[in-house]
Amino acid sequence: MNWCRPDVRAPGLTAPPRAAHTSRSIEEAYGQHRETALGPAPAHRTGTGLPAPGRPRPAVPSPALMDRDPIVFAWRSAKHRHAAAVAVALGLGGPLVGLGLLALRDLVDELLALAEPARPPIHFLHLVVPLPERLGGNGLVLVPGWPLGESALTLWALACLILVALALAGLGWGVARLCVAAQAAAVRRLRELAEDAILRSGPAARDDARGLAGQVGTAIRAADGLLAVGVLVPALAAGAVLLALAVAAAVAPRLVAAAGMSLVAAALARQLLIARTERRDDQRRLEGAALERGLTDLVRRLPAVRAHGTAAFERARLGHVADRARRALSATEEELSRARAPALALAVLVPTVVLAAALWQAPSPAKAVSAGDLSAVLGALAVASSAVAAFLRQNRRRRAALPAFREIARATASLEARARAPRRLRSQSAPLPDGGPIVLTNVAAYDPASGERLIGLDLTLPMPSHVAILGDRGSGGRVLAALIAGQLEPTAGAVTYAGTDLRSVEPAERARRIAYAGGEPVLMSGTLLQNLLYGDLAFADGSSPEAGAPNARDLEERLVEALSVTGLDQLVYGRGLASVLSRNLDSATAAAIVETRGALRAALAADGAAHLIEPFDPARYNRQATVGENILFGEPVGSAFSEARLAGHPFTRAVLEAEGLTRPMTEMGLAIARATVEIFSDLPDDHPLFDAFSLFPARERGFFEDLVARQPEASGWRRGPAGQRDRARLIGLCLRYSETRHRFGLIDEAMEARLVAARRTFAALLPASLRGSVEFYDPARVTAAASLEENLLFGRIAGAEAGAGSRVRALMQAVLRERGLERTVYRFGLASQVDPRAAESGLAGRDGFTPFERGAIDLARCLVRQPDILVVGLALDDRGAPEIMAGVERLRAARAGRGLVVCLPDECRPDPEMPFDLVLRAERTTVVRMMPPVDAPEAGDPAPAGAGQEAPAAEAPVRDRTRLTTD
Repeated sequence: MNWCRPDVRAPGLTAPPRAAHTSRSIEEAYGQHRETALGPAPAHRTGTGLPAPGRPRPAVPSPALMDRDPIVFAWRSAKHRHAAAVAVALGLGGPLVGLGLLALRDLVDELLALAEPARPPIHFLHLVVPLPERLGGNGLVLVPGWPLGESALTLWALACLILVALALAGLGWGVARLCVAAQAAAVRRLRELAEDAILRSGPAARDDARGLAGQVGTAIRAADGLLAVGVLVPALAAGAVLLALAVAAAVAPRLVAAAGMSLVAAALARQLLIARTERRDDQRRLEGAALERGLTDLVRRLPAVRAHGTAAFERARLGHVADRARRALSATEEELSRARAPALALAVLVPTVVLAAALWQAPSPAKAVSAGDLSAVLGALAVASSAVAAFLRQNRRRRAALPAFREIARATASLEARARAPRRLRSQSAPLPDGGPIVLTNVAAYDPASGERLIGLDLTLPMPSHVAILGDRGSGGRVLAALIAGQLEPTAGAVTYAGTDLRSVEPAERARRIAYAGGEPVLMSGTLLQNLLYGDLAFADGSSPEAGAPNARDLEERLVEALSVTGLDQLVYGRGLASVLSRNLDSATAAAIVETRGALRAALAADGAAHLIEPFDPARYNRQATVGENILFGEPVGSAFSEARLAGHPFTRAVLEAEGLTRPMTEMGLAIARATVEIFSDLPDDHPLFDAFSLFPARERGFFEDLVARQPEASGWRRGPAGQRDRARLIGLCLRYSETRHRFGLIDEAMEARLVAARRTFAALLPASLRGSVEFYDPARVTAAASLEENLLFGRIAGAEAGAGSRVRALMQAVLRERGLERTVYRFGLASQVDPRAAESGLAGRDGFTPFERGAIDLARCLVRQPDILVVGLALDDRGAPEIMAGVERLRAARAGRGLVVCLPDECRPDPEMPFDLVLRAERTTVVRMMPPVDAPEAGDPAPAGAGQEAPAAEAPVRDRTRLTTD
């Protein structure tokens, strides 16, 4: 396997030296978390982010072939499967149904023959087709049948019907498999059409792409079942009708007309019923919407109703609205009732017409129709009627799905038209050159996302070189960066790389060679490591790298460099410490964590910082934890004893009652509620201090204010469910209380002793059925469901001393490095899950990232690919100039010998001692040159210092300076 693309560098440039001192690597971490992936890596993985050499790129259907009819679309998506399903259903199902009808006919005739002992024996399954008089009138014998006795014929007929039923069941299973496979192919084709159109859409087509994405989901929901049986149902309906007419003709030619007219009448009645039902349903929806609007408007006008006493007026007004809607609905229901009449009449008329035709003998005596023959005809008509009804119901669903498919066809055609010109250029282009200058010739561009535009640009950027673009938000600097990276197409002029128009290069190849970090950093569901490796085809199935892969070490070094350069190493380390341990943690890591506890305590004691940790002691109350955490003395597993449910759990209430803590904790909860209401009385509900320090959420503020007002003292509690509810809510407040954090002075030493006693009772009496709901703290083993930091400290950091957390974590990192566990922390951090919704909210936390961290992840993705040119268009103006320039210097050191274009705010001036090769400044709609370009080095010549050779200040490569590889 090849997890990374070989470096493609300009002649004469060398890559930064590799770190040689790494004794252990993150690759050890990958193997342990590989078990949680979706499965082993496919054998064809290359890890390059592109199809493997020699393997053709899968063809994607052209949007021009998008059909507007869902049934036609389903047929063209899987012709062979649909044809096979129709052939099997008609070719095997038709004869089986016919066989069943023949067995039914003989069974009925045999039952009637029991009353006539003189009748000759019946030939089982005989089949004779009547012929006209001019052809002899004797009939054509197709199957002579087998003469059987009474009991034998009955048994054979019943056995035949049972076998037919079983065979039809097996046949239905096989046809269903074919139909399901055909539907999967249709959905896959629809997805490919949509994703191809979306992926080829430019920034200006974002609205069409977003609309197309929504329409695909609507179309799949509307066409559910149509894509599977849309072709089969019409074929079955036609086959069932032909079978019914054939059975009627085989019994007596005069029955054909009666059968045909019966089927036509039944179809028309069913269609009329469906049409009237649709109208009734539409009117029902309109009535519901009208009533909803009226009631919503009533809620809005409630203040006016109370102020002016207009309740009677509002009732009358809503009554008129309801009457109007009801009159329209009554009209459609009346039409539906009239449509049901012919359907009910046909249920009696169809068999009557067939029976009359069977008994009709004029103008000359005709062959009599036996009861068995009549049963076969009626059975065939019943099958045909059911098939026709299914076809009509499907046609109704088809009409409902047509708008979505028409909209998809329109959107794909629109996106196809916009992508046609760039695709024509790509079809005529040569591969992207190995190196050369980026030239902008008379370029104009407009970014619809930001509204920025540039006009009349004529620039030459020698590559590989380091280029700075100065300019704040709105100046157009990021538009220029997007143009250089080929992410934004010019509206006029051309952007070329060594003479090749960037619009003519395949997007995947362009992104591989010219990486762009900017725009809107987008995260995906999965681990942080999978987000950093986004775009690598080797991990498209959601898996993670394997430790034993040939290029695991190279991939690890690229990850180490990317994390260090972007400053994500601290983020990964912090997420690793905050990560929750699982129960299936490997024994070696678990033992190492337990052993590290003692070493960490010794290091804290040697540094005089032992008092900064309050350990988990079964015999002592932990003042850094809440009351509920002290009683639980462990981590809840699942929701049974979660913070929200702990107070209301029957077992918890039983323990508190047994220890005599119900009333004291209720009084404590009332004191907490009273103090909280008083402290935050002048703050609005959305104030950050309320969210940070209040023991109840803002939505419950009114309840506790009311409770404090009507319960000034903890006496005279209400009886019944209302009083129980009040006490449970107050006990819940008490369980969330921490003396060191909230400092209301409610817990003394005596109360601490009572709570520790309740802890012992809780652990001793916990039923076996609830044992798995709590992971108790145990100094001899790790605590699953607790964070890695808590497991290492086996306690909580005391918050009384300023800087306690930083001091303890610095000592902890040193101990982990000495014991070889630092990479375990990074492994857990890289394996932490990313929630895109929380991450994109801009809130920091376990599942969220700040805007800077999201941008750093996007930049790290580019660095891992090691492109020839890196263009950084991230908005960095939300950070201070010294911090920005420190990050830029790390980035320049990592990009030594390779191209770099970076956007900087105006206040960030390049260091004169380490100048950029070219400095540009975006001003309104143009770009000016602030520093003349340095000539690009010729092949074999050393690159200038500014172009990427290691600056004197950078004494060692980035990999050597990062904490990730320090032993």
